[in-house]
Amino acid sequence: MTASFLLGILGSLGHCVGMCSAVIILFDRQPIFQNKFAWVLAHVGRITTYSILGFIFGAFGQTLWAFDGFQSALSILFAIIAFYMASAFIGLTPSPESLFPGLVQRWGSAIRGFKSASLWTSYLLGLLWGLLPCGLVLTALLTAVTSTNAFQGMLNMSIFGIATIPSLFAVKWLASKSLPRFWSRSLASIVMMFFGFQFAMRGFASLGLIEHFMLGSVMLW
Repeated sequence: MTASFLLGILGSLGHCVGMCSAVIILFDRQPIFQNKFAWVLAHVGRITTYSILGFIFGAFGQTLWAFDGFQSALSILFAIIAFYMASAFIGLTPSPESLFPGLVQRWGSAIRGFKSASLWTSYLLGLLWGLLPCGLVLTALLTAVTSTNAFQGMLNMSIFGIATIPSLFAVKWLASKSLPRFWSRSLASIVMMFFGFQFAMRGFASLGLIEHFMLGSVMLW
């Protein structure tokens, strides 16, 4: 949960401000978003989608981790993915959403097609917002998979979504602050690197190459 919260807070200051500023502008052109409550419903819809995805990915992780022979390989695979995501945060590797340009375009077309004036339309738009291909969300979903529990995965993604709200409400102001965005990306990268290191060590320990490390009653790896 801590990793999900830190990713939401730090990642949103850097990644979401750049990625979602266009989404905010797109929504702002919809007449329904002149009502402030519509923005609340949109964020609730977005977090709903994240929670559902967290439940699905958590259940998937729970199934994978049930196979003892796969645990070391999965830990090392997740570590590699985490290190890649960490490098993407600071621009050393392409961000994952750049792999899906067609999906992003179709997502934008679907959003522009909504013309309803109902408040509940904003909730539906929020649900679709949660499906926008985004490297930070994919990174957060990694924490859901490695939670090895469907409900824990759902909780992780709910906390992640809530943690992104302050930055998205202040997106216009934060977009002009290049220094905080640089530091937030760097700090989010460090969080993800630590996460990757932990899983790499867990994989090596499962293979018997190193000893498991306990901090009190908590196994770090």
